[in-house]
Amino acid sequence: MISAAVSKTLWEELSQRYQLEWADVQVGSVKLKILQLQNLEGYLVSNIEANALSMGNFPYWAMVWDAALVLADFLVRQEPQPAREILEIGAGLGFVGLCAGRRGHRITLTDNMPDALNFARLSVYHNNLTNVAVEFLDWTKPILTGRYDWIVGSDILYEEKTFASLGNIFATYLKPQGKIYITQGIRGLGPKIFFEMMRSNYSVRYQEKKLGSQEGDKKILFFEMQAKQP
Repeated sequence: MISAAVSKTLWEELSQRYQLEWADVQVGSVKLKILQLQNLEGYLVSNIEANALSMGNFPYWAMVWDAALVLADFLVRQEPQPAREILEIGAGLGFVGLCAGRRGHRITLTDNMPDALNFARLSVYHNNLTNVAVEFLDWTKPILTGRYDWIVGSDILYEEKTFASLGNIFATYLKPQGKIYITQGIRGLGPKIFFEMMRSNYSVRYQEKKLGSQEGDKKILFFEMQAKQP
């Protein structure tokens, strides 16, 4: 976990570019505060109008997607085990991993966006989550060390060009008897294409979860994968 001095420096750096706020979050019995952008919609609109955002630099990491709510709920319902180590990929603000950490799980949050990592680091520090680590992970050039009992991720299957690298991440970081849990919103053919790629090396099970919202129930796909044994 970062020090108080580093926390102060990160806050000052981020506040020069973003309006920040602490959001109260509750998932099941877990309560905590997560650092996020204040008035995210306004930030996006103003930057799009100023041509400062494109598909290439759109801050997907700054949003808490519906699939993250489902994955966080799943992890909060699991009993923590001291020896189990969890890796979250594509963590963004860290919503899933922070909730899991508050529940007592040992988890490492990863992303390849420096700002996302710094938001997550400040949330870890603010909530005093000594069992949560935050690390940089580029799927195409992974330098993270260690192997994990579980790998988890939400809404990470939206670009087919990343699928081969993602498969390599699983092969590199999952322990032989480990499990992978992925939640994904239903849009496009990405999930179908990815899991067809994975079936030769992994057993894949999935179910549809319903997430209630003001717009009505939303369907979220919940996948569980485990490497096939020789």
